[in-house]
Amino acid sequence: MMVAFAVVDDDIEAREQISAFISRFAGERQLDATITAFADAAELLHHYKPEYDVIFLDIEMQQVDGIKAAKVIRETDPATIIVFVTNMAQLAIKGYEVEALDFVVKPVDYYSFAMVMRKALQRMERRRSSTIKLITRDAVHVVPIDRIDYVEVQDHYITYCTAEGNYTVKGTLGQAEQALQSGNFMRCNRWYLVNIDNITGLEGNTITVGNHRIEVSRSKKQEILRAIAISSGVA
Repeated sequence: MMVAFAVVDDDIEAREQISAFISRFAGERQLDATITAFADAAELLHHYKPEYDVIFLDIEMQQVDGIKAAKVIRETDPATIIVFVTNMAQLAIKGYEVEALDFVVKPVDYYSFAMVMRKALQRMERRRSSTIKLITRDAVHVVPIDRIDYVEVQDHYITYCTAEGNYTVKGTLGQAEQALQSGNFMRCNRWYLVNIDNITGLEGNTITVGNHRIEVSRSKKQEILRAIAISSGVA
């Protein structure tokens, strides 16, 4: 499993200790971990992108404190896991306001740290099975899989279509199938994957999903009909 960590602390010793603990834990669990360290929250927030799976965030920092930084992060990134690092446990109570996973108290011991890491991995595994991270030209989007109506391939680009908008990334339909395997998607022709659970109609050789009508190939029609029946509890 690939996991991207950010460690944000204006205390270099604490920053290095957390980074070392991450490396140790990753080695024990055979994780492919990347660690990016920041000397203050302002550095993290500058052009922030939702590319970290877990952020270890010190609460008491001089320029921007961890609670304020977490609130800014949550405006654009509801998915990243935030763990506060603090000298005073009572300060971490405010973490519930920004949906922090947990906190560790300085000086951090490895046993406590490993417990929080195991908790973070469990949440990551649940979240990864229910969301997909799409890196478009302009941003990184974390999209709930059940909100995707269909996927279209055209000229080596994949467009994930949802009621909230469309997201286009480079790739193949096979790669999209693999990324969406926790959902209920099927190919309806050479160019489209459709979310069986979001189909609202099938007439002739045309599926209605969301506000769109998509053609179903003859070879796929019976398979699609069976999948719809199973999804509806008919079969």
